Amino acid sequence: MIRRAETEADLERCVEIFNAVHPDDGIALRDLQEAKGYCLLHDGQGYVYLANSSVRSWQYTMVRVHPESRRRGIGRALAEVAAGEAERNGLTAMLGRVLDPDDQGSRAWAAACGFRETRQDVELLLRVRPGDGEIAEPIVALRPEHLRGAYAVEVECVPDIPATEPMAAEPFERWSEAIAGHAVTFVAVEDGQVVGYAALEHLHGMPRRLEHGLTAVLRSHRGRGIATKLKSAQIAWAAEHGYRELITWTDTENAATRRVNTKLGYVETLGPIVVEREL
Repeated sequence: MIRRAETEADLERCVEIFNAVHPDDGIALRDLQEAKGYCLLHDGQGYVYLANSSVRSWQYTMVRVHPESRRRGIGRALAEVAAGEAERNGLTAMLGRVLDPDDQGSRAWAAACGFRETRQDVELLLRVRPGDGEIAEPIVALRPEHLRGAYAVEVECVPDIPATEPMAAEPFERWSEAIAGHAVTFVAVEDGQVVGYAALEHLHGMPRRLEHGLTAVLRSHRGRGIATKLKSAQIAWAAEHGYRELITWTDTENAATRRVNTKLGYVETLGPIVVEREL
């Protein structure tokens, strides 16, 4: 039986499954409680996480089955229920990721379920040391008066993210609620205008690691080192607060973001493969 994971016990079961599948990248209950989407739980030790995608009319879809319960049709059943959810909500496609590009079994399963591979991300990881980074002008921590300006940056920059279909910013209320839950957000302010912003997000299952959210700079202000200053401020904040790793992912074709990160010492490895299925 597949049902919505509503109770704390249901979500704990999803956490257990996730951590069995990804033992090196664990999550905690709070990660799912604070997530934007929801989980559908299969009694046979699997679940699918569903959320709105930044590509309008697409559903973000991630299926996970406990390693001890694979090859029993659980994953396919979850994928089909996810497709039904998307169609019921008037959506036209599903988007997901195979997190380990060397996982040929998951790639073959995705293909068998009608997903096609469309692009690949790179993972960028920084080992943070005490004293790393700096917070320099024009970078300041986000304050309430910066919210609308930062959101204007979001609206302009999200469509520039490499994707099969153009992406769009979330509504302001949903975006600002997410920002409020982040570890820290920095903005770049020039002549009273927010021209860039960058957030660090909690990973409750890995308390010494933070994940970069979007780092965005207005098109008119790119090429001036603002993104580098925003990232450097994040590194300084993480170092000061005892974090030891910063991680992010970006499309292999996103050369500008990759340059900023590698210049600051982030180490690249090939990361998740994006898979998509039209409905």
